[in-house]
Amino acid sequence: MFYDRPPISPPPITPHSLVSSIPTPQDNDHSQTADTFKYAIATPSELETFPNEFSTGVSPQLFTTEHFSEELITQHIVSELPVGNTSNNNVTNIPGISTVDNIKQAPKAESSPPNLGKPEKDNGVTAPVNTTDTITFTETSSSGIETLLLGVIINRREVGSLDVIRRGNTLLVPLENFAQLTGLTITTTDDTTEIKTPLGAVKLASSELEIIQGITHISDSLLQEKLNTTIELRSLEAALIVGLPWLSGSREARNAAIDLEPEVKAPLSGLSSFRQELNVVNDSGGTRFQSYSLLGGRLAGGTWRIRLNNNFENSPNLAEYFFYKRNGRFLYQLGRQQISVHPLLNGQILTGAQFGYTNLPADRYRQSYSANQLIPRSSRSVQTFRGEVPPASFVQLRVGSRIIAQQQVGFDGRYEFFDVNLPAGQNNLIEVLVYDRNNFSVPIEIRSVRLNTSDLLLPPGGNVQLLGLGFSGNLAQNAFSDDYNTSDSGSLVGFYQFRQGLSDNFTVEAGLQAIPNTFQTQLGAIWRIANPVILSGSVGTSFGKLAYNADLDVQLGGLDINANSQLFPEGYRSDNGSRERYNHSLEVGYRFNSNLRLGVLARSRKSDSNSTEYIAPTFYFRPSNSLYFTGRPDTEGQYLFYSAYQPNALTRLSFSSFGDNYATDFSYKLNNNYQLSLGSDFGGNLPARYLATVNYYPRNIRGFSWRLGLAYRDGDVGPIVGASTQLIPGLFARVEYQAIPSRARSNFGGWGDDRLTISLVSDLSFSDGRISPGNFNSFGKDKGAISGRIFVEGSKESFDLGESSVRVTDKYGKIIGGARTNAQGNFFVGNLPEGVYIVEVVPKDLPIELTPLKTTTIAEVAGAAVTKLSFPMRVEYGIAGRITDSAGLPVPGLAVELVNAEGKKVGTGATDEFGLYRVDGLPAGQYTLQVPNQSNINRSNSLPKRAITIENDFAYDQNLQLPISAATKDAQEAPKLPNP
Repeated sequence: MFYDRPPISPPPITPHSLVSSIPTPQDNDHSQTADTFKYAIATPSELETFPNEFSTGVSPQLFTTEHFSEELITQHIVSELPVGNTSNNNVTNIPGISTVDNIKQAPKAESSPPNLGKPEKDNGVTAPVNTTDTITFTETSSSGIETLLLGVIINRREVGSLDVIRRGNTLLVPLENFAQLTGLTITTTDDTTEIKTPLGAVKLASSELEIIQGITHISDSLLQEKLNTTIELRSLEAALIVGLPWLSGSREARNAAIDLEPEVKAPLSGLSSFRQELNVVNDSGGTRFQSYSLLGGRLAGGTWRIRLNNNFENSPNLAEYFFYKRNGRFLYQLGRQQISVHPLLNGQILTGAQFGYTNLPADRYRQSYSANQLIPRSSRSVQTFRGEVPPASFVQLRVGSRIIAQQQVGFDGRYEFFDVNLPAGQNNLIEVLVYDRNNFSVPIEIRSVRLNTSDLLLPPGGNVQLLGLGFSGNLAQNAFSDDYNTSDSGSLVGFYQFRQGLSDNFTVEAGLQAIPNTFQTQLGAIWRIANPVILSGSVGTSFGKLAYNADLDVQLGGLDINANSQLFPEGYRSDNGSRERYNHSLEVGYRFNSNLRLGVLARSRKSDSNSTEYIAPTFYFRPSNSLYFTGRPDTEGQYLFYSAYQPNALTRLSFSSFGDNYATDFSYKLNNNYQLSLGSDFGGNLPARYLATVNYYPRNIRGFSWRLGLAYRDGDVGPIVGASTQLIPGLFARVEYQAIPSRARSNFGGWGDDRLTISLVSDLSFSDGRISPGNFNSFGKDKGAISGRIFVEGSKESFDLGESSVRVTDKYGKIIGGARTNAQGNFFVGNLPEGVYIVEVVPKDLPIELTPLKTTTIAEVAGAAVTKLSFPMRVEYGIAGRITDSAGLPVPGLAVELVNAEGKKVGTGATDEFGLYRVDGLPAGQYTLQVPNQSNINRSNSLPKRAITIENDFAYDQNLQLPISAATKDAQEAPKLPNP
């Protein structure tokens, strides 16, 4: 069982609990790392580089894991066993073993008997490492055979106990009981026994096994030979150390990959995820409703996804629908797709088919979640951004100092901005602003990411080819409504892209695209001129006009130079009078250290609507861990300045300006749950607004959080009220009301003058008829999830099954994901790459009556699929009592056994020096307690027995009095063990 037995004799045995922690995996496929201050002050991070391609992938930070820490206990051995000549004794006293390392020899027992009570939980006593207790036996007892009741330790965790027979240097292990503890499956025929393991099946002849007293045993040497499983006996710890090659942390798993055979396969078809958002906004323009629905799943071994938007004014917009499948080097995609293969080629909506080929490894190009290019070019004009932030926070995406998207984050802390159109020449400055769930005045964190020109280089021989053909526009949507139709919808369109890596330093690319009324072409190259200097250049033609795009990226020590020049002549984008557009920018910066960056940005830019030219400084300065300043212009030349000061963990002061608009915020933590905030916004043509709020944060992030305060502006006073909570598992709600809204927010790229905002977000996963909370970011074209539960088998009693760790390891034994069970025993692990994994449940803080029947399963994960798993638990109890002689004196060192109603021995134990014994791991039922024949008592034909009934609790005071008077004298002779 996965609990610790209580002491049955002094000194008390310290119980042990395994402490394990796996945080929800992080998926941050832009390698964006928050360069934050101590006390989480909002500060931009260092500019970082993207992974080779821009879509999500498994980075070393993915599923950043708290390694499983095992506390090591002080182990007390009650009976002192002198090492010497072997006596004929088949009884071994079993202390409560919880771990195999760090065992101290116990002091001598005190004279007072212990208190027999229910098993206790971990009290956290630790001890240093001691590895001197391992004994290798070379001699046997005079009878030649000894039966040892041993605690079984697998992967540094006690999983139960076994009656092991020692015969000379050979250990004979009961096969059926061993299989139950290790999760093996045994199938027996007349002359063959098949053992099914995660590594495959092994067949043994009946002559290779031994049957002793009706029980089939397997030798330790045969386990090593056939199953590659090591067995080690540590006598002073009464422990059997088992090394299974398929478990994480084992030597075999670490040294080589294992060919895993899935016990549970991913579904080929079905609905996997559903996300529903409903937003209600009231402002000066009236009340608006907006709904977003996202469904995804698996079909015929491929991935499908549907996105439906509805503003309740126009017809619902079927914004996305596609089917995707990968077969080796070939990729296929059907449906409505957002295509943007190169900045010089028009982005377009295509309804049709796309085919891709590449000889790059699958993890090199990292598929996106949406229907766009099958193999993305990292510096394209349409990107997808995703990452992980504090749960239930609010995030904004800022490009070139302008907010272009925002999103409410769920309880898993993941966000995703998909199909984001990047302004020309601005794809090297991207920031994610993270706001507290109760305070949208200023961000608590600013994350910066950077696109490098080097991301476009392919390895030598690397080849990428894309071909698309279909019709322009959204055909399915246009068939039902003309609300989103355009004049070019339904026209035949297509594209072809070719990219080839000629060397480590040189990649060529070419593209051809058919759009209504013309063909567009593009030809270019990426060249690493010298190690720190990379140049990318392309020319394109469209409607008989010539355009170009060039990027220069220089990183030399602390010096960063980024330049972009882009020109689209009039009429290049369309034949109906598109205006000339250009962007020429140069940014030169120097990083003196991690706390100081200075630079200058010059830009000349013209768009369809306006133009601007400016030269402005950029800087980032952090003179101390509690103070920082940053500033830079946006694409239009308006200057954004932000500063924050946090002298301690309780206080934070921030100031920001954008053009001639300003905002301040002062926050003070009253305690762990309450925070006071004072703020203002002023400047421009608007009267100043002042506000004071009190925020409440529950200990559980899913609990009820609220904000309450007052706002003042131009003689008016009004309330500010906000709240957020999980209504039911999988459904999150947020509401905010401002009687005097901050109209200045719109100047900062915020929410405008919203007076009332209501947001409902539901995120669910589906697996074989089971619905559970999930996250749409947990699924992708090549990524899936595992949903499972721990359940109690055959019991009507209700148990709290929460806080058990679930870890997912790959064929190399590396932990790549994990979760914790909720009170009902449910768990969900998402964002797993396609493959076969070992899923292991580590029960923690479960009721001591529960014993897992199986703790590991080999499961297959497929893209956009949810693999369903179940781990049954069984209710088990125990008995305890005292054995005395005819004079009422305790009988120490006496073996006792328990047989069930069928007469089969199901448990054994031994008395301590006070005559106390204990037997655990017993399901409810009828049993008989008896004393078997043994050498340390005077034999008698009338040794008493006791009938015991176990219902729904431990059975205590199950005492026996032996009709013998010399038992004490004989039993007090301690068993003797051979010298090592």
